[in-house]
Amino acid sequence: MSHLSTAKRRTADALRRAIHGIEEAGSHGRPRLPLGIPEIDRTLPGGGLRLDCIHEVAGDEAATGFCAALLARAGSDGARSGARKGSLLWLARGDDLYAPGLVRYGIGAGQLLVVSGLHRQEDMLWAMEEALRCRAVRGVVAETGRIGLAAGRRLMLAAEGTGVLGLVLSRREGGRRRGGKGVPVAVSRWRVMAVPGGKGGGCRAEPCWHVELLHCRGGRPTEWIMGLGT
Repeated sequence: MSHLSTAKRRTADALRRAIHGIEEAGSHGRPRLPLGIPEIDRTLPGGGLRLDCIHEVAGDEAATGFCAALLARAGSDGARSGARKGSLLWLARGDDLYAPGLVRYGIGAGQLLVVSGLHRQEDMLWAMEEALRCRAVRGVVAETGRIGLAAGRRLMLAAEGTGVLGLVLSRREGGRRRGGKGVPVAVSRWRVMAVPGGKGGGCRAEPCWHVELLHCRGGRPTEWIMGLGT
């Protein structure tokens, strides 16, 4: 019985390695978006966040700022080639997003379009799918919680080959759960929480964040204390 269990484990390990190899082979040559933070870029496969796909960000208000910083990077002319020119889109569930406050994260004036009041999940998913396909959009954030496997696959297909940065933001659930798969198809999953008063780990900037990379295809879980000035 013990020998059989060991053989099954070896088979399962070999299968996981094979699947991982297929995933990595499929992502080879895909456009990447460097974050401009060496510690993080060295951790991400290919030196940056993969475009043409979906990434999940959860947490408190710091997660909103993190998404804004990623959008600004996607909209920057200094980003690596592969990220196309165009507008940045924010799909908000409510009407509490203060768009002018996102300028501090590097989003240019007039660059961000905000669509508010997408309370129904069906409307949010439809809007994100259309945005991912739109050639005038360079990056999109959708404020939604869990996304089913079928809906997630549709979003991934919509993003395929577009060069767009797709972010799913969960502000309400992220502070309570450590690493639940809100978006099963997400290529990477992040958890970002505010560090009160800039304490912990020598962060000298405000705001100060605890950033966790919970999952990344081809990468490894890591965490950092960082801020806008680091």
